[in-house]
Amino acid sequence: MRERMSGATADELTRSTRLWEMNPVTVGALQQALPNGLLSYDPEGRGWFEDPILYREGNLLLGVLSHEAFAVLRLSALESVRLSAAGFPSHDSLPRVG
Repeated sequence: MRERMSGATADELTRSTRLWEMNPVTVGALQQALPNGLLSYDPEGRGWFEDPILYREGNLLLGVLSHEAFAVLRLSALESVRLSAAGFPSHDSLPRVG
């Protein structure tokens, strides 16, 4: 049972999930199917990837909702500090609309 980004009901946000390992072959397949990256939804050819999720040690690391142009990235405190120091904006630093 793994956390997911979408489901018909709240109960379906955690469900059985087929997994495959990230390795040079699978990374190549993703790059070929999604040439504009994981955060875009424009699969090439026979690509069928939608709402990709990356897990780290069994926990959701990156979850994408393809059609909604939305993603969640879970970082450790150290990773957050490193990204901030490298100039990446955080959710809290982005301007609010409305």
